[in-house]
Amino acid sequence: AGGKAFVSCSRSNTIRVFDVTTRDSVATIAIQGLHPRALAVSNDGLKIYAAVKFSGNRTTLLPAPLAPPQPPPTNSALPPPPRVSLIVPSNDFRLSPQPNMPDNDVAEITVATNAVARYFKGAGTIHFAIAARPGTDEVWVTNTEARNLIRFEPVLNGHLVNNRVTRIATTPAAGTMTPFDLNPSINYAAFPDTAGQGVALAQPTGIVFEPDGSHFWIAAFGSDRVARVNASTGAVVSRIETGPTTGIAADSRNKRGPRGLVLAGTRLFVLNRISNTITVVSTASGSVVAESPIGSFDPTPPAIRQGRGFLYDARLSGNGTQSCASCHIDGDRDDLAWDLGDPSGAMASVSQTAPGPGTQTFNFHPMKGPMTTQTLRGLTGTEPLHWRADREGFTAFNGAFASLLGGSVIPAADMNAFGDFINTVRYESNPNRNLDNTMPASFAGGNPNTGRTTYTNDQYQTGLTCNTCHALPTGTNRLIIPAAALAESQDFKVPQLRNVYQKLNFFRSATTPSLSGFGLIHDGLTPDLVNFLTNPVFGTFQNDATRKANLNAFVQCFDTGTAPMVGYSRTGSVAAMSADWTTLQSQAAVAGTGDLIVHGLVDGARHSFRFRPGTSDYASDQPGYGPFTRVQLEAKINAGAVLTILGMPPGAGMRAIDRDGDGTLDYAELMPSLAITGPGVPRLAWPSAESSLVLEFSDSLTPANWQPVLNPRTIGATEVAVDDPGVAPARFYRLRRP
Repeated sequence: AGGKAFVSCSRSNTIRVFDVTTRDSVATIAIQGLHPRALAVSNDGLKIYAAVKFSGNRTTLLPAPLAPPQPPPTNSALPPPPRVSLIVPSNDFRLSPQPNMPDNDVAEITVATNAVARYFKGAGTIHFAIAARPGTDEVWVTNTEARNLIRFEPVLNGHLVNNRVTRIATTPAAGTMTPFDLNPSINYAAFPDTAGQGVALAQPTGIVFEPDGSHFWIAAFGSDRVARVNASTGAVVSRIETGPTTGIAADSRNKRGPRGLVLAGTRLFVLNRISNTITVVSTASGSVVAESPIGSFDPTPPAIRQGRGFLYDARLSGNGTQSCASCHIDGDRDDLAWDLGDPSGAMASVSQTAPGPGTQTFNFHPMKGPMTTQTLRGLTGTEPLHWRADREGFTAFNGAFASLLGGSVIPAADMNAFGDFINTVRYESNPNRNLDNTMPASFAGGNPNTGRTTYTNDQYQTGLTCNTCHALPTGTNRLIIPAAALAESQDFKVPQLRNVYQKLNFFRSATTPSLSGFGLIHDGLTPDLVNFLTNPVFGTFQNDATRKANLNAFVQCFDTGTAPMVGYSRTGSVAAMSADWTTLQSQAAVAGTGDLIVHGLVDGARHSFRFRPGTSDYASDQPGYGPFTRVQLEAKINAGAVLTILGMPPGAGMRAIDRDGDGTLDYAELMPSLAITGPGVPRLAWPSAESSLVLEFSDSLTPANWQPVLNPRTIGATEVAVDDPGVAPARFYRLRRP
């Protein structure tokens, strides 16, 4: 808009602005909200709207001493429940002070000034996509609204969130919010709701308007459906499956995951994030006319391909509206707390053997009180799981498909596939660390390097250091600590510390804006590490301001296990990239840190190169071309080549030059043969190992006019087949790698 490009930089809570001609950065706009993500431009081009993904819903905690006791258990065999905190609205009269929680859902940015003009509030809890309605002042945002004010798992069963789209009329100063439930016919009290499962729309992640603004389309990521919605009434008028289905029990292993939408004429193009395909929908007929792979090779490892769908598939819930990802957003957190206790449940026992006390048995009450949503990242090596370590491994969560989602437990093979996928999920790198994976000399008012020494060596009580319980490298020794030692009402497992830096957005203040209602420890009651260390449990540390500042700095710079080089890229002149290039090369030489690749346009073609630390050179993707030294690549940049340096996860660098991992460099790959059979409608087939190739046709070779064959393809065990009813006297076909 206005000759400028607006880019959401989600993790830094900013919008960057660039001149589209010079590519120069012209502004950085701070957004008062967690993770601004989706963007839209107003119809007049004068405003940009940014949807804040994790805006929350103004819920927070009433501390246990102020909260009323839990109600008596309905299971008469249970002892009285523990005293716990209570999830309440931020304006609860019992809170003192009442935290200042702005709940900014959508930011309006003035294009001319690159400044936030105002915020709109009350649109939802998690916001996925945003669009301006043509011919109006309205913006619409797809969202889910969390029901975490409602306590207890049996009550919430099958209804954790509402899936919605919210209309924001921007003409009033504060905006007028009108939310529309995408599933008004669902019976949340009956399981299974077979009728509901067949029409449910879960986790709406994409939105696009028709040109006249009368209707819009949404992508229901959790349901493998797209839907057309009346923009005047908010009513869903039609639904289309984005992939093959065998009724409501579609295969989670082959889930599509529609995430983004583009509307062009009577064709709706649907980006399927999980299957890495594009579904083409005819809006005129309301049917799928084609599905094509995004690229010529999908590098997704089998463990991810086979297990990822179980996290997102809402069809596994009792009414088709909920999934594990309803709270574990994209495998992470929703930044909320939930009270999933069960008054009708039973006591659970967990035994552990630890140095010193030996074997101990811990008894857990089912009415556990509020617990913040934990991430699904980096679980490997941190078992047992849950805040109370009452799940030995990930597959022990199978029961949640029934008790929490209102469905049924899934077969053991499926749960194992789900677990195998979760074991591949990693933390992103900590942005507070330097590119060479060291810590800065100063951070957040302390010295993180000194803080690390304090963490590992200094005793806060006789024989106890931070590292005793929060053992490096993950920050947990995986043991349960008795309630008495924690000054808590329950026993808790020592939690890992790798994402603490993401949880410091809660302030118990009436003036300082609090972007979240929850902070540290199991229920999120503690705002930050300095407050946490004030606990008398920490003896000599509790009144030592210097030690607390240094420890706070260290934990905010905690190593997540993913080096900062992973995903870091630079494109530009040799001078601009030189320092970072040197750092990335040195990091790539450290085993297990990451790989370094260079890719771009060079010598008239697109090429990729992998850095080889042993020979300090760059192998190319073409036999006989290279290898090159860094000096030689820099000379090519000076001569006009446009190259990008990019850090990759350890072991992933080979994909830059051999994307399918078959040992043959990309430029040496031979195309498979294409067979045509008849009589009648031509049937074209090629080996299924190359299922992602694009089939194209032309009715003439003088000149050729190659177009994709849009007929649905059949992928069998050995071949891919497409029936193409050509109408011309002659038709030519070819296979192509995009």
